[in-house]
Amino acid sequence: MTAKNEGLEFNILGCQIRIKQDEAHDEQAKRAVDIVNQEIESLKKQNPNLKDLDCGVLAALKIASAKLDVEKEFKETTQSLKAGINDALDFIEEVSPGTMQARS
Repeated sequence: MTAKNEGLEFNILGCQIRIKQDEAHDEQAKRAVDIVNQEIESLKKQNPNLKDLDCGVLAALKIASAKLDVEKEFKETTQSLKAGINDALDFIEEVSPGTMQARS
């Protein structure tokens, strides 16, 4: 990675990527590039005969799959939490009728 006046520049599989510099997101950009490069290196170690293009595509698919897993887990956890809150509110209303205000 190099910092240029017009932005941050990264090398991924020999491809120079320039990202507009934005202090609020610079660290996130660096971390994202590191994740991609680490995944590519891991794939190359597992199979040194893979072409760079194949490594790039496989890395993208693996990262996208991980993202989908996280999104699914988040949705399931959120739904479970919401159900638990509703059950708790129902229990409170059952134990102390009239103490709960209208829920939205």
